[in-house]
Amino acid sequence: MTKRTKIFRIVVCTLLALTMIWSAIWGAAIILLGKNLVRTAMYDIYIAGISVNATNADDILGDGTVYYDAYNNILTFNNATIASENWPLYSKIDLNVELIGENKFVCKNEEYSAGVYAGDNYLSKDIAFIGDGSLTIEIPNTCGEAVGVFASDLTVATDITVKTPDCENKVHGIVCDSSLLIVEKAVVTVNNGAAKNSVGVRVRGNALLEEGTALNVLVNPGTTEICKGLSVSGDIFLGKDTSLEVLVDDSSTDLGEGIRVSGLMEIGMGSTVTASAKNAYALECFGSIEANHGASISAVSDQKDADVFCSGAVVNYGAEMDAEMDALGGIHNKTEN
Repeated sequence: MTKRTKIFRIVVCTLLALTMIWSAIWGAAIILLGKNLVRTAMYDIYIAGISVNATNADDILGDGTVYYDAYNNILTFNNATIASENWPLYSKIDLNVELIGENKFVCKNEEYSAGVYAGDNYLSKDIAFIGDGSLTIEIPNTCGEAVGVFASDLTVATDITVKTPDCENKVHGIVCDSSLLIVEKAVVTVNNGAAKNSVGVRVRGNALLEEGTALNVLVNPGTTEICKGLSVSGDIFLGKDTSLEVLVDDSSTDLGEGIRVSGLMEIGMGSTVTASAKNAYALECFGSIEANHGASISAVSDQKDADVFCSGAVVNYGAEMDAEMDALGGIHNKTEN
């Protein structure tokens, strides 16, 4: 072996050693960086102003009542009480919300209060309430505008109560940019306060109440401007043995609405619809109303000639009708098929 060959081998071995050292250093650095990124991963969810991340996800508030499973995208509230000037739940992503025990949100923001808000840059997101618990949302009479729950597609599989306040401007109990789905015998209750423009529940698409569920809306606005109980821009379907109750006190305005449905209204077997308004139709449907065997409709309007107005036909398959009806498509009583 020549002297030159020995030197060449030494140089090659040195370079290989340096390469291995640098690879180990960079590998360790990348692993450390990856761990730091995992620890600081942000989930675009905020609880009372606290950003949820991988570090605090197991105990977001530090009291064991709120935690997030990123893998399954489930945010859990376990007997949590959250009172804050920030929105109790603000999500920029589609989210499943599990409720365990009795939970309560109170938002005290004096400008715009929200109990649950799902959206990002004017693009609404989906929310699904699941679990065996319940949630009460309260907004005190200290804000300029308010909404109890805002989402795109809203699914409710557990009991929800929304209490919105007397506001100077807009106050909405629940707003769904797309659809409302109430399932698994859930009960949704909305008590909407006074405002210049108030809506108990607004659904810009379709609404579906599955078997055994209930939606109760009370609007007592005390305002001279628009007030609405339940407004559905699409169709509404009431499954078997469901309950829909909408009571609106619009005595101080001629711009009130009880139940207003732009499409079809189908009332399942054994279901009940109760509606009342002072100066508006208690129930107004611009499609047709189909009431199945064993269902009942009870509606009262103090000032209108009819309690129920329907642009299409009212088709009765054996339901009880306790209301004066005006149907442009006629009222058709049919025997059960």
